[in-house]
Amino acid sequence: MISRKIKFNITSLLFILIAGLFFTVIILKPSWQIGGDGFGYYSYIRSFLFDGDFVLQNEFALFDSLYEHTTLQGWQTPVGQIGNPFAIGAAILWSPFVIVAKALTSIWQFNDQYSLAGFNPPFQIAIVLGTWFYFLSGIVLIFKTLNKLINKKYTWLGILAAITLSPAPFYLIYEPSMAHGLTVFTTAWLFYLSINIHKSSDFKLKDFILLGLSLGLMFLVRWQDILFAIVPATIIFYKVYKQKKVEIKLIITALLFFIISIIPQLLMWRHLFGSWLTVPQGASFFQLSNPHIFDFLFSSYHGMLVIHPLLLFIVLGLFFAYKKEKFLTIILITSLLLQVYMNSALYDWFGGGSFGARRMLSSLFIFIFAWAFLFDGIKKKLIWIIMIILVFTGIIFNGLLMMSYAKGVIPLNEYISYNEVYKAPIKILLSL
Repeated sequence: MISRKIKFNITSLLFILIAGLFFTVIILKPSWQIGGDGFGYYSYIRSFLFDGDFVLQNEFALFDSLYEHTTLQGWQTPVGQIGNPFAIGAAILWSPFVIVAKALTSIWQFNDQYSLAGFNPPFQIAIVLGTWFYFLSGIVLIFKTLNKLINKKYTWLGILAAITLSPAPFYLIYEPSMAHGLTVFTTAWLFYLSINIHKSSDFKLKDFILLGLSLGLMFLVRWQDILFAIVPATIIFYKVYKQKKVEIKLIITALLFFIISIIPQLLMWRHLFGSWLTVPQGASFFQLSNPHIFDFLFSSYHGMLVIHPLLLFIVLGLFFAYKKEKFLTIILITSLLLQVYMNSALYDWFGGGSFGARRMLSSLFIFIFAWAFLFDGIKKKLIWIIMIILVFTGIIFNGLLMMSYAKGVIPLNEYISYNEVYKAPIKILLSL
């Protein structure tokens, strides 16, 4: 069914992923200008390194001039700051790479077309490399985690399928300055720690310290992802119930480290908005009583299962997983449904200028889990052949559709019909 010559280890997996990234970049030649949401994420570290503060007026004045926006007027807060709605975690994770870029620009002179330093190619490349590093680190964590649950060859195949059939390539190749590649790392780390606790015979202080830190980092990068806390919380409370032993000190320890780790975001909200806790996008950002679940999944306007139709196989994969890991699968299904509900209840459920349901990339570890168990559940050679053909076709479709959006064959920010979505890859093929 699967060639025995393939080494299903993390080294071969990383080689394929890294080679794929560089090969795709060489072929597609994407522009890595820091823009869109990425501008907001990056502005924190740019302001700190170059201005020594977190006053973002000059950064967003540049943003307005480049992209014809009016953030300086529209994002003013009662305390006289620019109310950057984007979380601070991406800037923290990117900071080592950006610091290296700044050191290089102090030694060598690079062409700079911007009115502010810190936006030219060395910094663009620093963000790309940072995003790739954390994304790949997340994949390593997922690989190690699933190896505790299933044969590694199915994990290996599941990772490749889940990545290439999802929005991930777009946000690694065309939009790496957005936070989605980073969320793969933060949620993968949480998953890794959760399974460690699940498989351990007893609770360990180290696991709870790291759990608190991972929850905090997840919050810092994309605070809506805190919903994934249901995974470790359910595992912990179930183990407490089974062992009849309450570990209050360990739970308090995790909460303490979570609070400590989110202090940077709380301080930033206080500085920019005058409040320790806020919804930076505004109260209308959530419409929890009016979710657009059907549209989120099936609309031609970035609907998850329209742009990435083979993700529907996740349902079958979770069915196979349930037969072997009932408790864990129920938790992950619940977590996935919460993500669908939350993302469909946002005022821009379509994700703005999105490639598919980009916000669901935080759930990539669940997609991989499902694909791995799907491959594990296939026993007949004919089914393997059909699945390989389907996945290969899906990868080509995903790649061509990604190029269609990037090249403007279909618009990112406008409603289009199903007909336009599925004709776009053909147009790209004909233009090659």
